[in-house]
Amino acid sequence: MNSVDLLKFKASSLESKGLIRRAISIWQDISINPKLSKHDRDQAMRSLNRLRCAIQQKVDIQREKLKTYPDRYKNVESDKEKIMHLYRQGLTTREIQQITQRSRDFIYNCKKKS
Repeated sequence: MNSVDLLKFKASSLESKGLIRRAISIWQDISINPKLSKHDRDQAMRSLNRLRCAIQQKVDIQREKLKTYPDRYKNVESDKEKIMHLYRQGLTTREIQQITQRSRDFIYNCKKKS
């Protein structure tokens, strides 16, 4: 196995583990290396395009998920009270974050102000 095959294998294994940005870095190295064949560089470019599309889809899904909670700005005071009640019950910040769909910073600020 030559170095190009090792790089391709490493990029593929990173993709399968979900480490997309690291895989993109390796594919970029392959795509800009003038010593490699045109076929290898083209394959790297196709992989880069595919991974970039995957990242963009993930960003779009997260953006849509935020839109599903449009009333979160209206319920600030009630959420603060709910967060403090959950803290008194002994829940962790991560658990409170999952329940209330509020950011970690918002939750810490509620705890700090009380």
